Amino acid sequence: MALPSLTRRGFLGLAAAGVAGSVAACGTDEPATAPSGNPADFEPVTLRNCVYSQNHASAPLLWQQFAPEGITIETAIVTSSAEIQQALEGGSLDFGLIGSYSTILARLEGEFNSKIIGMCARQGIGLIGRTDVVNGIEDLAGRRIAVPPPGVQVLILQALLEDAGLALDGDVEGIPLGYADHPGALERGDVDAYVGTEPLCTQSVVAGIGQRLDAVFDTPVGDFNTAMWASPAMLERPELCRAAALMQKQAAELLTPQGENDPAAWEDLLVTQFGYEQALYEEVLSNIGAEWRFDSTREAQFAGAGELMARLGIVDSEPDYETFFAREYWDI
Repeated sequence: MALPSLTRRGFLGLAAAGVAGSVAACGTDEPATAPSGNPADFEPVTLRNCVYSQNHASAPLLWQQFAPEGITIETAIVTSSAEIQQALEGGSLDFGLIGSYSTILARLEGEFNSKIIGMCARQGIGLIGRTDVVNGIEDLAGRRIAVPPPGVQVLILQALLEDAGLALDGDVEGIPLGYADHPGALERGDVDAYVGTEPLCTQSVVAGIGQRLDAVFDTPVGDFNTAMWASPAMLERPELCRAAALMQKQAAELLTPQGENDPAAWEDLLVTQFGYEQALYEEVLSNIGAEWRFDSTREAQFAGAGELMARLGIVDSEPDYETFFAREYWDI
């Protein structure tokens, strides 16, 4: 499965032109060693990571500026977690950003063997209600909400409704709708709320049509967004996994040092490179963040997704969470 790839410098032009063609990805066929433990000792090697187009979880775009001598980064534009999982398992991606829902399903089905070497992003999810109409979860009773394809957003929504004594497609009418269509549906009045992703959620807020329902992070999933996964092939190359984990740490600390977003760094990424309007950038900054540390809180949030999936009958049983973790790269 060949994926289109780009360097950070070429990202903006490709995003404007759309994904065009594919780039042969065979860089990791080259041996890479660091015999002295010094990153500068790497022999020439290309590592392939990925991002979603103009998305908040774009720290992997910054890896190249922190890459040790000898390492070149190719970044693919992707459109779904399924695409990333297939590319990791098939060998056309070395590192990928994915959340908990699809990876738990795939592992239980025996179709996924990649492991987490760290975090990539937090937050980035929004539960948006019509301004002055839907102020809390209880206000969704008897109303219509746009529901995206199965994923962590739907899991969060179901958990919040259950806690409020409501049921989707019972007390609340779910309208199946892709993420990109959520803001327009809310504006037209087709729905009264939606659970979606950034920056689309913030578009509704900036337009004055929607307001955030803060409860979105009050489930066992917390503010977990995406982890950084290493492919099975990369897990056999510990020196490269460590290099990737360190690049993600440095990129995350540039964007979100010590857990606080750096406005200038994010403005360069979102406004200068991605073309976000200033008002959108200023508002979205409160609901995103780059991450690298996978700690006990993240472990609990990852397991929280599995617990919810089992409780809601999405899976028959919880997985062995330890099989997802490559702990040796979490403390760098």
